[in-house]
Amino acid sequence: MRIPIKLIIILLVLSSSAVSAPQEGVVEGSVEPQGASAQVSAVREDSTVATVQAGGKDGKFRLSLAAGTYTITVSAPVSSFPVRLENVVVKPGETTVLLPVLIVPGSGKAILAGRVIPPIRDSEVKLIHEGKERAASRIDQEGRYEFRDLPAGEYEVQAIAPGHARDVSPVKVPENQRVRQNAVLLPIVATDGVDWAAGNIRATGVGSRPMDAANAASGRAMAQRAAFADAQRNLLRTIEQIKIDGGRRVGSLMDSGNYAARIQGFVKGYTVVSEKELGDGRIEVILELPLTGPFGLSRYIAE
Repeated sequence: MRIPIKLIIILLVLSSSAVSAPQEGVVEGSVEPQGASAQVSAVREDSTVATVQAGGKDGKFRLSLAAGTYTITVSAPVSSFPVRLENVVVKPGETTVLLPVLIVPGSGKAILAGRVIPPIRDSEVKLIHEGKERAASRIDQEGRYEFRDLPAGEYEVQAIAPGHARDVSPVKVPENQRVRQNAVLLPIVATDGVDWAAGNIRATGVGSRPMDAANAASGRAMAQRAAFADAQRNLLRTIEQIKIDGGRRVGSLMDSGNYAARIQGFVKGYTVVSEKELGDGRIEVILELPLTGPFGLSRYIAE
C-alpha cells in the first residue's frame, strides 16, 4: 500500500513538534491580603529561573516552568523577609496549585530605600541578611526601590540587571531609622584594562632610572615613583572610558572639579598586584581597583 506524500509530511511535522515541545508545567497560587504587592520567583539549583509580580485585585500569580523541583520565594516590600516554599514539584502538562501565601508585615520599623542608576528595565534589588536573600523588589520607572518594616541590623543590597555588573553594597540599618542606599549599574562593555568577570580595573606602569641619578639606590627609587605615577595615569584613562549608560562615560562627568577630585581620590586607593625590575634599570608595576562593592567605582559614582 502506498502512503500519500502529503500524509507522510504531516506525520513528520507532528512527530517533530511532539519531540521539540517543551515539557512544561504550571505553578499557580495567590498572596493574601489581596492587593498586596509581591514578587514571586522560582529558584532551581541556586539560580532564579522565572519571576512574576503578584497582587492586584485577586492576588493571583502563575509561573510556567520546565518539569522539575523548585523553591518558590514570595517577597513583598512590606515584609522583612520572604516566604520560601521548598520542594515544589512541577510535572509536565500539569498545574501545581499552592496554598495561599500570607504576607506578614515586618516586625521592625526601619526603612531602607534608594535608587538604581540608571533606572534600567527589569532591574532587581535583593536584600541579603546573614548570608541569605531576605527580600527582593523591582525598581519603578524612576529607579526607586524601598524595603519597609525592617528590624535593625547589617544588610547587603545587591542591584542586578541583564548585561550589567552586579553592584553590591553593605549597609547598616539602625532601629526605627530611614536609610538611603543608591546603586550604580555599569554596562558590561569590552574596555581595555577592565575585567568584568573578576570585577576589577588594572593598569600597568613603567618607570626608568634617570641618567643623572646620584647613585643606584636613588635611581631605583626615582624609577619606582615614575612607574607608580604612570600606572595611576593609566588607571585614570581606563576609568574615563567606562560607560555609565548608553550615552555617557565616566570621563564625561569629570568636567566638575569636585567630581574629578573624587575619582582621583578613588584612584589613590589602588592595590599593588605586582612590582618587578625589567633588568635594564626600569621598574614595572601593576595596580588594581574594584569596579563595584563598598570601595568600588560604582560607589563613588552613586554617592
